[in-house]
Amino acid sequence: MTSTKFEYLRYIAIVLYTLLRREILRFMRIWIQTLLPPAVTTMLYCVIFGELVGRQLTGMRGYTYMEYIIPGLILMAVITNSYSNVVTSFYSTRFHKNIEEMLISPMPAYILMLGFIAGGMARGLVVGLVVWFVSMSFATLPFPNLGLTLQELLLTSAMFSIAGLINGIYARTF
Repeated sequence: MTSTKFEYLRYIAIVLYTLLRREILRFMRIWIQTLLPPAVTTMLYCVIFGELVGRQLTGMRGYTYMEYIIPGLILMAVITNSYSNVVTSFYSTRFHKNIEEMLISPMPAYILMLGFIAGGMARGLVVGLVVWFVSMSFATLPFPNLGLTLQELLLTSAMFSIAGLINGIYARTF
């Protein structure tokens, strides 16, 4: 690998790291608004549907109703937060005209998009982890294939982050 290619890859890595760090700090700064509501919502779902409704249902294929709904709650939190993080961040960047500074910089456009997408994925996965920890107080989840579970979470958060970016690009108003 020539020195020029190595320097370019190093430059790309620095730019991507900077964008990702900015996105993570943005949602971690307001963690009470970004991480706490999904945890509370999951707790309410588990209490209302899992405990009250679930007690009246019999097990399904060896799983309790609580064990049945918790993976869906985790995935719902990942989807919602991956999507909303990118939409909010990208649109507010457009609204405040900061996107113009990013676009005239020597940063490639695909790295700009990848930074926003990775930020959305990070928030979705962190929220998914928080929701999983909250749900562990209601039921333990067996993971027969942890690799497949992690792959599903990564791909889902990536897909909905991309959808959020597309919406953020074409959105006209909040």
